[in-house]
Amino acid sequence: MKNLSLYFNKALKTYEKAGKIQKKVADELLSMIPDGYYSTVVEIGSGTGLLSIPLIEKIDFYRFIHIDISYPFLKKLRQKLRNISFYINAKAENIPLPYSSVDLILSSSTLHWLSNPEKNIVEILKLLKDGGRFYFSIFTSNTLREIKRVSQITGFGSVYNLMPWDFYISLLKNNSFFYKYELKTYMEKYASPKELLLAHKLTGTNYTENKRFSGKKAFNKFCEVYKSLYGSADGVYATYEILFIEGQKLSPSPQF
Repeated sequence: MKNLSLYFNKALKTYEKAGKIQKKVADELLSMIPDGYYSTVVEIGSGTGLLSIPLIEKIDFYRFIHIDISYPFLKKLRQKLRNISFYINAKAENIPLPYSSVDLILSSSTLHWLSNPEKNIVEILKLLKDGGRFYFSIFTSNTLREIKRVSQITGFGSVYNLMPWDFYISLLKNNSFFYKYELKTYMEKYASPKELLLAHKLTGTNYTENKRFSGKKAFNKFCEVYKSLYGSADGVYATYEILFIEGQKLSPSPQF
């Protein structure tokens, strides 16, 4: 996972234009967050502000802390927001904040990148104060199932290994949280298989654990098979499966 930030750094200038699915997901998560005052807000994976910029207009807060693995992304976000926020260049696996210090934690299209989610998500939720809220959107295992299948057929490319949606829910069941969730599927159209792959490169989301290097012949075969299986007269489609979770840390029962 140490090279993940390099992929996002390269996508700095193209992320917002190419990140259509990320924008849709951020807008959906934004609609779930109620108006109100939250003393300390933390966003994990702020990127260029697809979620936080409109959220800042919606809620009131004392401090808003943006955390991102990419320093160039944080720098760009700071230029947009000027001095109304705080910025921390860090991995989600190692957030330098004390436990029980945050009123609202947000993360859109980020937590599927965690290297050890069983441990990391529990640690992230420890940042919440009693009564603190969290809102997450996470890409899950049926995302890009078309690329995965065609890659297996043709030997071209690879797909990042995403966890099934119920894996994340299982992490909450034995902890002191009220939560609810919804699984949504988005079907996105692209002009061609090449445009689909390019869109992921331009958002930095083409990272995989095991890169396979293939030649032009394998690439052409990939495009041919993808179009035959998942294409139509106006292009090809790809599936994105997103888990939306909202929850609250329960206050401990009073002791008598």
